[in-house]
Amino acid sequence: MKKLTAVLLSLVLALSLAATAFAAPAPDAAPEDIIPISGILDDALWAGERAYLDAHPGLEERLRGSAYDYFAQEYPYYDSPEEYMEYWEMTEEEFLDEMVLEQTWDLIKAEGQQNQMDALKEALGGVPGQIGVMLNGEYVQFPDAAPEVTGGRTMVPVRPIVEALGGQAGMEDGKVICEADGVRLTFTPGVSEVLTEYTGGELPGDGQMFPMDCAPYIKGGRTYVPVRFLGEILGYEVGWDGAYQTAQLVNREAVAAKYDEKFTIMNRAQANQTFTLEEGKNYRADLSGGVTVTAFDTLHGDKTYKADLTGKALINTQAANGAYSVKLSDSTVEGLLELIEAGNYTALTEEEKAALRSTIHGLEELEFIVNRNGLMWVRAPLLDELMEEDNVWYGLDLGAELAQAMFGETEAATMGTVLAALIDVDSVESFPTAVSPMAQLLYELYGDDQFTTAGGVSTRTIGLEELAALYEGMGIYTGDVSDDFTEFELTVKVDQSGRVTMALCMETPRQYDAPAMRITMDTTQSGRNVRLTMDCHVSNVAKVNLTLNQTWNTTTEVPEDQPPEGSTVVDAGTTLNP
Repeated sequence: MKKLTAVLLSLVLALSLAATAFAAPAPDAAPEDIIPISGILDDALWAGERAYLDAHPGLEERLRGSAYDYFAQEYPYYDSPEEYMEYWEMTEEEFLDEMVLEQTWDLIKAEGQQNQMDALKEALGGVPGQIGVMLNGEYVQFPDAAPEVTGGRTMVPVRPIVEALGGQAGMEDGKVICEADGVRLTFTPGVSEVLTEYTGGELPGDGQMFPMDCAPYIKGGRTYVPVRFLGEILGYEVGWDGAYQTAQLVNREAVAAKYDEKFTIMNRAQANQTFTLEEGKNYRADLSGGVTVTAFDTLHGDKTYKADLTGKALINTQAANGAYSVKLSDSTVEGLLELIEAGNYTALTEEEKAALRSTIHGLEELEFIVNRNGLMWVRAPLLDELMEEDNVWYGLDLGAELAQAMFGETEAATMGTVLAALIDVDSVESFPTAVSPMAQLLYELYGDDQFTTAGGVSTRTIGLEELAALYEGMGIYTGDVSDDFTEFELTVKVDQSGRVTMALCMETPRQYDAPAMRITMDTTQSGRNVRLTMDCHVSNVAKVNLTLNQTWNTTTEVPEDQPPEGSTVVDAGTTLNP
């Protein structure tokens, strides 16, 4: 539950993002599903391609010469070009014209993509057409010597890159000495080994020679070193984006810290919601809630279905156990039986109904135990029934690694760490700058400058007009937002302690066969304590009410770390895979 607020916000704003997708023909599509361009070769739609050919003398003949190879690559679902021409009743000349125009379109598209990449590279400080190096999202400037690829390795002038890393570089006795982040490196031109010394203290490998897969060299009075080796030995993740011809060095912690400066309000909320177990303390979580569904039926009368949820969990740094119960009303159970009958298109016998009722009720209660060693046991009345014994526990081995994550210390997930986690070191476009749609969304939703603060409470309100502006600004939605919403208001408040309250009211109009719908939701979250109420009214169909309350407190109760003595323990792996 610790990320409930963030998840709900993102969910709400994603409700209307779905748009109709027009899929291209599948690779195995039947010929009749493919519409050739023959017959419209003189149409104005191809004026751009023809103009492109006119502007590039000799290109048309080259493309005509590669037409058959292009067809084999792009049309594998045809046995031969002849089959294609016969099916579409075209001459070879028409076929060649068609393949030329399609190849021309591919060239125009590729040039457009390259122009977009060049513009982005330049906007980020890089030089189009030149090998670049990005450091935590910014291109390193090389004023008098550019990086280059030699022997499959990206080599960079050493002084600019080391200075960008916050260090310094110089020459001593024909060797290059670099110091950055407590590391002193001595490169010798022509030698594929580097002397490594840790100036911040002795560490493994201090004073040793480390091999490199390529040797530094001097060119034009500048010393070039392998950027991957330099970045990795200084603790950076290093990747290569071939499309942008860019090596990327990333320190995720530094990136997160940079972006967290813009998200202090939401980070305060995230920190408040993070739960850390303290050694020697026991914690108890109590959960209660319920769902009520009223199905409208003007002919036979409305029907109401209910499910009540209760639960308790105990946890400390060594173990956790809990018991949860979902009590279904009689009308809910009978409604489930009606659904089963409808799905099977046949009536159930009384014996079958009785068996299904027993199964449903056998799933209404669940207990679990899990310990720090990664061992977990679960039990339910249904398991007792299946085994024809009492107090049956099914055992699972979750693994020590997962258990350590469950019981170990956790840190609050900040907005910066979320953005930093999105980075793909092999993709310039994945970096969380303003060009990233996800980064832009987070800025627009959670950035400090989106909140207004008064009396120690920061408030963020998104109405229908702002929702439309968000969609348009991110290029997610270009239609009229009123087609999807007749009403929308989302208000989030964060106080100085990080306590979060959220109120949502949204209404959608009737669309095609989808009925109109209205949702209201109120949430309060402080630490691990959560209170949520939601009402959903689907016009002429049903209304749903959901409530959920969770409270956490310290307790003297100690969680069990294994099933009680006298229990029947069964290896679930053996049962599921006999």
